[in-house]
Amino acid sequence: MHAVIPAIRAYQRMRAAKSVRELEAEVFAIAAGRLRNALSSGSILDKAKARSDARRLFSSLRLVVMHPSSGLPLALRASIVSVCDCALREVEKPDTDLEFLAMFCDDFQQGLLARPESSAQ
Repeated sequence: MHAVIPAIRAYQRMRAAKSVRELEAEVFAIAAGRLRNALSSGSILDKAKARSDARRLFSSLRLVVMHPSSGLPLALRASIVSVCDCALREVEKPDTDLEFLAMFCDDFQQGLLARPESSAQ
């Protein structure tokens, strides 16, 4: 229990220092890095973990964007869902193109960082 408290405090400090968009962009950067690491390592286990991470990320993003409470414009929501569907189809292929999925993550990361925080509200 004692180790949890410092971790919570560290998370709170990080959360206070970064916007939600920056934290979301960081998630996509981490996913892209894991996909590329799995690609370069050649490890079957690393590839399985990276595919699983990508599946969870794009499934979660799809659900959040489709939810009626999403404040994004309908056309943007539809585009994001389309990209998520494409990524999820790729994840399920036996010969998943990890670099292709990493590029999706890069694009989402760049998009999140490119737009000012105030336009997301």
